[in-house]
Amino acid sequence: MNHSNFISSLISSMKKLLPGFLLIAAASAALLLAGAERRAAGARTLRLALFQFSSRPTLDDAAAAFIKKMAEKGYTDGVNISIKRYNAETDNATGAAIANEIINSGFDAVVTLSTPSLQIMANANKNRKILHIFGVVTDPAGAGVGIGAADPLDHPGHLVGIGTFQPVEKAIELIKQMNPGLKKLGAPWALSEKCAETCVAKARKKCAELGIELIEAPVENTSSVLEASRALNLKGVEAMWVGGDNIVESAIESVVKAGRESGIPVFTNNPDHAAKGAFVSIGANYYMVGEKIGALTAEILSGRPAKSVPIEDIVPEDLVINLKDNKNIGPQWIITPEISKRASNIIK
Repeated sequence: MNHSNFISSLISSMKKLLPGFLLIAAASAALLLAGAERRAAGARTLRLALFQFSSRPTLDDAAAAFIKKMAEKGYTDGVNISIKRYNAETDNATGAAIANEIINSGFDAVVTLSTPSLQIMANANKNRKILHIFGVVTDPAGAGVGIGAADPLDHPGHLVGIGTFQPVEKAIELIKQMNPGLKKLGAPWALSEKCAETCVAKARKKCAELGIELIEAPVENTSSVLEASRALNLKGVEAMWVGGDNIVESAIESVVKAGRESGIPVFTNNPDHAAKGAFVSIGANYYMVGEKIGALTAEILSGRPAKSVPIEDIVPEDLVINLKDNKNIGPQWIITPEISKRASNIIK
């Protein structure tokens, strides 16, 4: 066969095979397209609601840490997850409306920060329509949302999170250590706050043990915090203490103001308050708490059953002292070298 005949024969053979090649190519393209569609469907963007009760450093720090940790764990807002933030700004009615919106908006999960937002969301989610993860909560078992106190796994299958019980007893002991002669301690607190009630109950017991009279002043809202704190001054308190209390903490400047008017120090269970004038604040590092919540949420979104997660009490302790704004409280308040060593920051 000469060269010309060979080429003609080759072309003829290719023409015969071409329909088969085209059929194979078309089938392959169809399979590739179907696979791409399946992958796209499986990689849809998750939707998560982040619901906090108020705007204050504790919750803002926890929220920022949560979002950062989620990204580190592979869930980046705006990439493969959409995180929508909600804030009730200490208003229960607004919180209830937010919870209902979250329930009816098709979110894959909701993360709540603070005891009130946990309670509001859990109440709206009684039918278990949405996975609920919580944090920055003083006493999960005492929140009245179906969580048991004896067994860390005793919680609804759709509801799980992290507790952070403020070190109330340590705060009272520290106050007594700094002023052994202390007789009267004031405590403004919101009667509507379950977390505040729980903290005050611990404070009552510890004060009784140490020979301190705990004088309480009820608070209804942030606007009444200053008046309540001034009322405590009139009763002769020698210092004031604030535990876990979303309402009073949102107006901590008012407590500090009342304290300065009478030349008495303010102690709190939130390290953020020292920067706002509190004398000594011992509590949790809430940025670290936010990181823990983010890691737990990522783990659950990646497949771990919520019902298998034990509810733990996580308190990365932090102590901050403010000397700068408390120079006129009297020589009876003594910061020993031991106390100074415990502090992560001393504001001078």
